[in-house]
Amino acid sequence: MEYRKINLEELEKLKNLYVYENFEEIKKQIIDDISNGIKDIYVITENENLIGEITVTYKSDLPNETIPDIRVYLSAFRVHKDYQDQGLGQKLLKYVISELENKGITEFTVGVEDDNENAKHIYEKFDFTEIIDRGEETVKGRTYQYNLLLRKSNTKKMEKLIKKFDLGSQIIKVTQIHGGLSNRLYRVETDQAKYAIKKLNKTLMQNKAEFERIIFAEKVARIAEENGILVVRALEFENKIIHKIDGDYYMIFNWNYGSHIQPEDVTDEICNIIGELLAKIHNLDFSKIEAEKSKEMQIRTIDWNSLAKIAKEQNKYYYKDLVENIEILYEINKKTNEALEYAKSNLIISHRDLIKKNILWNNNIPTVIDWESSGYVNPTVELVQVCWNWANGDVGKFEFEKFEIIVNSYLQNIKNYKKEDMKKLIYANLWEAIEWLEYNLKRSLCIESTYRKEEIELAEEQINYLNYEIRYAMTQIKAVADSLQI
Repeated sequence: MEYRKINLEELEKLKNLYVYENFEEIKKQIIDDISNGIKDIYVITENENLIGEITVTYKSDLPNETIPDIRVYLSAFRVHKDYQDQGLGQKLLKYVISELENKGITEFTVGVEDDNENAKHIYEKFDFTEIIDRGEETVKGRTYQYNLLLRKSNTKKMEKLIKKFDLGSQIIKVTQIHGGLSNRLYRVETDQAKYAIKKLNKTLMQNKAEFERIIFAEKVARIAEENGILVVRALEFENKIIHKIDGDYYMIFNWNYGSHIQPEDVTDEICNIIGELLAKIHNLDFSKIEAEKSKEMQIRTIDWNSLAKIAKEQNKYYYKDLVENIEILYEINKKTNEALEYAKSNLIISHRDLIKKNILWNNNIPTVIDWESSGYVNPTVELVQVCWNWANGDVGKFEFEKFEIIVNSYLQNIKNYKKEDMKKLIYANLWEAIEWLEYNLKRSLCIESTYRKEEIELAEEQINYLNYEIRYAMTQIKAVADSLQI
């Protein structure tokens, strides 16, 4: 498929996407508008067939829709019926925004009907969040009301950040780094340096506890850095690490040129380094900072039966799979509760998420990133969690030898280690997985809150992954416990 501007000689193909009245007259107007720089039409084509379109208006009679060289109006957002529900419209929208931003456009407007919930979800996903006008339009005898939504380019907002804190006089390039579930990460290159800028989830930022959690995590990262551990932590300006710009929340980091390691590249040497790194973190003195222990390692039984009942009522595709695994989930829940009860007598502050994606490597030297999960944890529980992640091969193969290397390296470097029962504690590592499964089931089922379409889709992707991951873990966990004693 190809994404591009339409050619004037193929305007007839627009009739495949929409039933026009007086098409020849409209066609003539389109030619005049394109020729005079008033409009452009971007399209998706496949084998010379036109299957999608978006009209870009540069000059509108309505003052809020366009501003010369700054703001454009997007309309006629259409995809052929045979190609719908494949995400092609969103890909075209993303392409158009990117093309226009490269030409210096920083603001985009769209008109969205009051009752078009699907369009609202899509545009919200693309940061069309500010209502700047109300309008009314009549098409083919139907009159409807709509909101005019404004999207300000992330580049424009980030320019405010950059200039406010003297990080450069201009932005050279902004690249989104995909993969985050809640926040969005961008690599921002200025005329002075490169930065990682994290755009925080606006909904989460309304929660005071979320603010406090992030600030606490940065304190943990600072202490680690002061004691010789390489970390990436937020830059502080005006005694703040979270910065609000035009209603959005951002954190700024120096760009780290390290890279993530792939499962097949986890060598014995890497395992030694990981064991030593975890021991160094566990040896740190965090007595200067405090966290609320009562909120850590909560012990409870999840009501899987109620979740399954609601999934059935909503005709969710995963209902059958959930019911088939419900006894396993209750069994795991029981074992995790027993493990957490045993573990809570020995808690320390640590990173709590020292997995592959949270370490960047430069010549086998690790830098720890994403400290947001920092809090109280049982050291053996975290050790097993780390081993579990780093000793899993690229095709789901658990490598006991790597597990043992990490454990031995850890024990050689840890101070005052308290020997604990591995067979009891190993199940504590499954609590995070089943709690995350519960959270995503609630998101998918819209329990406690109403979620946007794309959030529900993300939740259901996680449900599929977690169902597999939990079943796989259960096949391995007993063998792991029997093979090693700490």
